Amino acid sequence: MPKPSIAKNAAYPQYAIIAQPMRIQARQGSTAERRYYEKSALPQPWPKSNGPKKPRANAPGINPNVKEDLIFHGGKVVPQMEFQNVYLGGMASWSAQDVTSIDAAIKLAMQDRRLNNVMLQYFPGVAMTCDMRDSFVLDAPKPVRLDEPDVQAVIASLYDSALIKKTDLDSTIFNLILSPGTVLKLGSSSSTNGLGGYHGSTHIQRGGKTITLYYSANVYSEVQANGKENGIAVFDKSWKNVVGTLYHEINEFRTDPDVNDAIVNNSNDFLGWNSRTGREVGDQPIFAATHLNQVFKEVKASAGSKRIPVQFLYSNAVHGAEGPIAKPHA
Repeated sequence: MPKPSIAKNAAYPQYAIIAQPMRIQARQGSTAERRYYEKSALPQPWPKSNGPKKPRANAPGINPNVKEDLIFHGGKVVPQMEFQNVYLGGMASWSAQDVTSIDAAIKLAMQDRRLNNVMLQYFPGVAMTCDMRDSFVLDAPKPVRLDEPDVQAVIASLYDSALIKKTDLDSTIFNLILSPGTVLKLGSSSSTNGLGGYHGSTHIQRGGKTITLYYSANVYSEVQANGKENGIAVFDKSWKNVVGTLYHEINEFRTDPDVNDAIVNNSNDFLGWNSRTGREVGDQPIFAATHLNQVFKEVKASAGSKRIPVQFLYSNAVHGAEGPIAKPHA
């Protein structure tokens, strides 16, 4: 049997940052990127492959890299999905305009035809749908910082208090959105050193049954008054940064929801779409970009005149980051 390639933490094995799959959004050149992206790998080795000749990438200025192509490992994927935004910190922490803007933009992004045309290549022969549940602001004190055990505790509490519907949990992700100033942590990394967000799952026992809850944690990315960056601040308004992170995390849930289980069980079998080097659909574009504005862009919606702030995702068809396209790839 192959030797496990990850170092496990007994309490929270998902905190290992040595040779494990990516499941976070990390700012280019940051400490978080060095800890996770540069050390990412599959739980078990993948055979080497030279692959085909490299074509032109869609995102200008970014060289294609066929070795980063995503491979389907046979795990769960979620082509028909739902999501719900949960804003942390109470009403006093939030501008009503920010909440409205974030909700409207991420719903538009996840249902946009031309953006989804890129993602269809990962769901051959299957229709994609994405419905949004009504968002809400959680009436609880604003956290100073949130680590993954805290994130999982919040998700379990939402379930126990019936603040979230208990239907279709296997195809729904709950997006916790941190209020301005709250620091997100994942083990030894934090949003003050480049962490923008992450996604995962937790298994809870209720009534003699195992319940799986999927979540993402998303920083309110901004340059703070002291000049320091919390999260990944690329766009001209912080709510747009939130949408870019949400788009990254929700699409990684779509294509690789059980990555936590792959890490904990040291098994590729739980992975959906993941590269030979353990990276998900949103990871390589950030690392490969010379400037983040090459892959964080406001794109025109397929219908109407609105513009949507998104992060371009990895496309096998062009072996790199790809923006919205008129027709799906063959």
